[in-house]
Amino acid sequence: MKKIILAVAMLLATNITAIAEDKNSNEINMVEAYDIKVNINSLAKCLGLSRDQIGSVEDVQKIFSECLKGAAFCDSEELRKKMVNNVINYDLKHMKYILTEEQYRKYLSLLNATLNNRGIER
Repeated sequence: MKKIILAVAMLLATNITAIAEDKNSNEINMVEAYDIKVNINSLAKCLGLSRDQIGSVEDVQKIFSECLKGAAFCDSEELRKKMVNNVINYDLKHMKYILTEEQYRKYLSLLNATLNNRGIER
């Protein structure tokens, strides 16, 4: 009888550990998806940024990256989407001010592709 109880307890402990590991790996994957590191030199080359624009774009991208990373830690899916939308709107508002219309259109397509590839829902 003791052996059966111990066996059941071992099975339960193993299952609980497996569930916890799955949850942790999902959280890690989400954090990695929301951790967008932008290579400013590549972005500057792609968009044809001037020296004045590069510094401003770099500052906006740092804020965008940090705020987006913070959204990954939200418990609620609804709150996460709201934070992501706020971060994206902040980024687009500032980039529209910094970039020319042509550069902004290119940036918008790059941002959309990046967010879609990362599986970040808006």
